[in-house]
Amino acid sequence: MQRTPSLPYSAFVRKGFTLIETLVVIATIAVLVGVLLPALAGAREAGRAAGCLANLRSQFLICRLYADDHRGWSPAIGVPYGTPPNWALVVQSASGLSGGTSAELYTTRSVLVCPTTRGRLGGQLQRTYAMNATGHAGRPGDPDNYDVEPAFIRMDRVERTTEAVLLVDAAAAPIAGPAPPPTRLASVLDFRDARHRSERLGRIHGRRGGFQGAMLDGSAKGFAEIPGAWSDPLP
Repeated sequence: MQRTPSLPYSAFVRKGFTLIETLVVIATIAVLVGVLLPALAGAREAGRAAGCLANLRSQFLICRLYADDHRGWSPAIGVPYGTPPNWALVVQSASGLSGGTSAELYTTRSVLVCPTTRGRLGGQLQRTYAMNATGHAGRPGDPDNYDVEPAFIRMDRVERTTEAVLLVDAAAAPIAGPAPPPTRLASVLDFRDARHRSERLGRIHGRRGGFQGAMLDGSAKGFAEIPGAWSDPLP
């Protein structure tokens, strides 16, 4: 009687992953994704924050050059909001755009738009920064009122330029009276005004609501809280 040749044990072993092995692989991938995603998000935000600082430095430089040509006076802080010499439109004109009105000068891709704010609030934004109007809001002792007449900062007379801020991240704040369209955030901020501090400052950077600003010495950096010196009136 002829014997059937025996087969090796490996011939009866089913090739492939068992259910437990598959679950282990899936769990491992999930853990890796959970570790890597925050790191990738952090790296992306770091890049956006760096772009914001570059925007702020560019805006300061344009305002500084404008002051050099106008006896040390900055562009207008507030009115006229729709035409130069409003600070934001002076920035746009100096950036190479042509025109004389907000409709012609504002665009969704410019140094007036913070990359982080665009990423969080949408790509149609045209202005996401505000100028420091502390000392120019029509309060007793203020030389002018940015909402009533053209108001200017005498940049050459600022004594502590390392502590004085010119431009900061802005927020979509409720504004009484004529307000900008939704594509343009608050463009003026008086740090003596509690509502401006809480509503108009764009706490957009980082998990703890940080913000960034351009100082009057030309530097740009991030902040977690509002420095006390920012409430001092600008000349």
